[in-house]
Parts: sequence; C-alpha cells; structure tokens
Amino acid sequence: MIKTLFLLTIFAIMSNAEPSVTYTLSMSKPQTHLLEVEITLHNVASKIVAFHMPAWRTGRYVIFDFSGGVQEFNASDEKNQHLSFKKINKDTWLIEKKTSKTITVTYKVYANEFNLRTRELNSEHAFVDPLSVFMYVEELKNRPIELNVIPFGNWKVTTGLEEVPGRPFTFSAPTFEYFGDCPLEIGNQKDFQFFVDGKKHIISIYGEGNWNSDTLITDFTKIVIANKELWGELPYQKYIFMIHCQPNAGGGTEHINSTILGVRPFVFSNPGSYKGFIGLVSHEYFHTWNVKQLRPKAFAPYDFSKENYTEELWVSEGTTSYYDDLILVRAKFSNAKTYLDNITQMVNIERSRYGNTIQPLAESSFDSWIKYWRGKQNSQNAESDYYGKGSQVSLLLDLEIRHRSKNKSSFDDVLRTMFKRFPSTKGFTNTDLQKVCEEFAGSSMNDVFTSYLYTTTPLPWDKILSYAGLEVIPKDSIRKLNLGISLQDFGEKTRITNVTPNSPAERAMLDINDEIVALNGFRIRSSDFTERIASMKEGEEVSMTVFRNDKLKELKIKLEYFGIPSFSVKKVDKPTELQKVIYEGWLGEHWN
Repeated sequence: MIKTLFLLTIFAIMSNAEPSVTYTLSMSKPQTHLLEVEITLHNVASKIVAFHMPAWRTGRYVIFDFSGGVQEFNASDEKNQHLSFKKINKDTWLIEKKTSKTITVTYKVYANEFNLRTRELNSEHAFVDPLSVFMYVEELKNRPIELNVIPFGNWKVTTGLEEVPGRPFTFSAPTFEYFGDCPLEIGNQKDFQFFVDGKKHIISIYGEGNWNSDTLITDFTKIVIANKELWGELPYQKYIFMIHCQPNAGGGTEHINSTILGVRPFVFSNPGSYKGFIGLVSHEYFHTWNVKQLRPKAFAPYDFSKENYTEELWVSEGTTSYYDDLILVRAKFSNAKTYLDNITQMVNIERSRYGNTIQPLAESSFDSWIKYWRGKQNSQNAESDYYGKGSQVSLLLDLEIRHRSKNKSSFDDVLRTMFKRFPSTKGFTNTDLQKVCEEFAGSSMNDVFTSYLYTTTPLPWDKILSYAGLEVIPKDSIRKLNLGISLQDFGEKTRITNVTPNSPAERAMLDINDEIVALNGFRIRSSDFTERIASMKEGEEVSMTVFRNDKLKELKIKLEYFGIPSFSVKKVDKPTELQKVIYEGWLGEHWN
C-alpha cells in the first residue's frame, strides 16, 4: 500500500510538472561554419508543437533569413524514437508529439555572417546572436531557459547570461526574449574587467590590434559614469563590451546587458579614428537605457515572428545619436567648439537631404522595415533618416525645453522621467513623450511635435539655436558649382549613385548607374570630379560622356550653382543672460 501511494504521488508530481526548455550549442567542426543545436522540451501538454526560427534580431529593424541557414532538422522522443514533423512555412516546423513526455530537436545552422553581427563560426572563434541560431516555442517564451555550451577545444565563453553555479559552460535566462538579447563570444578572446558602482564590466576583445587595455578601461569607465549621471542608475548587474577587432569590421549592436562593437585593428593610435570608435561605444552603451529599457510600445514585448511597426524609432536611434556626441562632451573626450562643428554638419545634412521634403520623420520610423535598411537607389531623394533627423529633432527639443523653462529643465529630465514611468514591459508612444516634454517645458508642445514628426516642414534651426546664443550663417562666398550627382568608383569604373531631383544632371537626363567615361573629353574619377567642376564658370556648358547599358552617350550640361549654400553655426557676439545660461547648462562649458 505504501509503495502504491508513493508511486501515485510521484506520478501526480510528474503529471503536474512545469514545462522546461534546455538548449545545447556545439561546434565540433568550426571549419564547416556549422553550429550544432539541440533543444529539449519536458512536460509540454500540446500534442503538436511548433518550433519557430526568429525572423529578425533586435537592434536592426529588417526581416532576416535566419531559417535559410538551417539544415538537418530532426526530432525524437525520450526513447530516442523519431517524431514526425513538417515544415509549414519559411520558419516554422510542426512536430507530432502525441504521448511523448519529451521532445528533442536537433539541427545545424550555417554561421558565416560576420558583418551582420548575427552568427559566425570559423577556426578562430564563434559569435552567436541567439535570435539568429535558436528556435523557440511560442507558448514557452516566458519560461526559464538553460543553455549548455560545448566549446571547441579550449575555447571559453563570454556572455551577459547568468552562469549556473558549479556547472561550467551552463547558463540561464528568465525568458526567451532575455535569452535572445544576450550574445555569446566563444573562443580565445581577451577579457578585461573594471567596476563602476560595484558592478562588473568586461571588455572582451576578439582579434589583434594596437589597442591598450588600460586606455580602454579608463575611457569606457568615463562613458559609463557619464551615463550613470544622466540616467541615475545602472540597470544591470554585469555588462559586456564585446569587440570584434578585424580588418573589415565596423558598426555595433546594442543588447540588454552587452554590446557588440566592430573596429579595425589599427585605429587605436590614430586620434581621429579612435574618437570615432569611442563615439560608437557611446552610442551603443546609451542604448542600454534607450531602447533596451525605455522602448517603443510596439516592442513591449517583441514579436520575433514578423515586423514590429512603430513610429518611435526616431527616439530609440535618433535620440541616442544626439546623446552619443553630447556624452563625449560631458565626459571630456570633446569640447563645445568641436560640438558646434557637429551641429554645423547637422544643419547642412538636414537642409540638403531631399528626402526630408518627401517623408515625415514618424513615417521614416514606421517604414524602417521596408525602406531604411533596404538601401534603395532613391533613398536620399525619397526618404528621411530616423537616425540623423531623429538626432536633429532631439537637439531642438532639448533647447526648446531649456528655453521655455529658463534652463530649469532639459531633455535629460524628460528621459529620466520616461525611463521610470515606462518600463520595458509597458513601452511608450510619441504621445507619451510629448506629454512628458510638456510637463518640463510648462506649456503645450503639440505644434512642435506635429511639425517635427508628421510634416516635411524644414526644421527651424535659426530660431531654436538662438535660444543657446547660436546663429546659422550661410557661407555664400564659397558656394561651388554643383551638377546634383554623387559618384562612386567601382574598380576601374566610375558610376553615378544618386541624381538629385530638379538638378542640372536630372535635366540633362543623367541617370543612376551611368558609367562616367569622360568630362569634356578627359577621363574623370570620383576623387577629382568636384574639383574639376568647381574650377569652371557658371553658365558654362560641359560635355559628359557615359556608358549606359553598354551604349556610349554624350550629354550636354549647363553649369549652375545648384542646391542650398553651406552653413556654419557660431556663437552670437552679444548673448543675453538666458542664452549664456542655456549654453553653459547644455554643453557644460562657460560661454567665454
């Protein structure tokens, strides 16, 4: 009787056991670029279970083809008996579990996408963004996850995932979303630790270069502290700066408690190039708060099966782009004079990008999935840029709030408040942001938000910059002749990559992909084109020889001063007291 009761109790416990998910990642033959994945599910009630490969990864808002790299998919039960399965669309596999208590799925993933920062495996290392490698089961997305890594040879693992005590190469995550936001570097990377507010930070470097670990630790510490001062807290227990140091590396991607950064090996001794790298670090680290915690409502939670449309990417990326340079000023990597040069570039870019007259900023955010990351031929002419214009709008909002509040408040206050009110599980909208901006500005900002986000009205640089004692000055005296085309060399060929609407080039019927053979009978390259045009006179007619579809054409073009003049941003000669206060509070430097 006792034995029977014991068995019945065990059976009841097993029957009511919670489902569990375990992943195993292997890489037994790195030279093949094939990662080996095993997923084991216990105690799943459904008789048919759907395994989904994510359609995109966080940080880049475009649909990928992760499932295209999957091969040798198979499924079995706890007795290692084959389970029937069927692939029903590009990224979903259905498995007939029937009465099985356990499902084990195995497959391989071809991983050789270094520059996409998704998945790479070779004889030197492995880099894994989990969303590009691991499938998930929808009804188990919020269940805890365990990951076992079997590294190749003597490789080690660096990741933001929590280590399971006493079990080497075993990690845990509370949900699939969290798991998917913790990339892994597996290899012989060099890891360097430093602490801020008692929290561990790791600089993990794959590849060789002329970097100095002490310099990196000093400079990264400054960036961490500057962000802590802005936001008020560090929203993690551990943070990883993953650096890929390779000849063709560049760009970065933010994650929940880490970032992956690409950099060329020998930029660290060049002050200009190194500052560019530190700017990348500043941008990606700022995302730790802005988008990883404070995120658009459409991302709360993420849906990895399809596009997550949102009008708020101008905040997620544009505001981050605004603050990445401002943080460098506050952390003393740069100064106010250099920052004013950056503003000069912002003004010129905003006024010269023809796409800003076609597409509103909020629409640029919404259409990121189908436009921004697609790199269409007419992007400059038909699209705004939620990174660039989002940065410009963030700057203007900052000065608007400072002006209306007499510098008692700023966009810093807005972000801190948004961070507290709108956790990652809630998300925010443009309307939410507008309301918080109005709280600190002390008046309605409906006209401002409507104009900046939902119209193509040019930004009021002259008015808003004047709040900080700055003026925008046209540089008419150095205007140059301009045909309205962009050129790029492709080997020995020079091709047109963009033709500006209503330009002399468009009227002369020059076209994208035309191969430029000669200007006035002499060969032309992209490097000397601007200079040669500038040496000519307004009204002069030039002859452009091009190949179009292998057919030689000669076109006549009349030279003119086309487009807007260049502008510069300078401090006014006699600022008001409020202008000086705003300037000093904004950039952290005295007016004189």
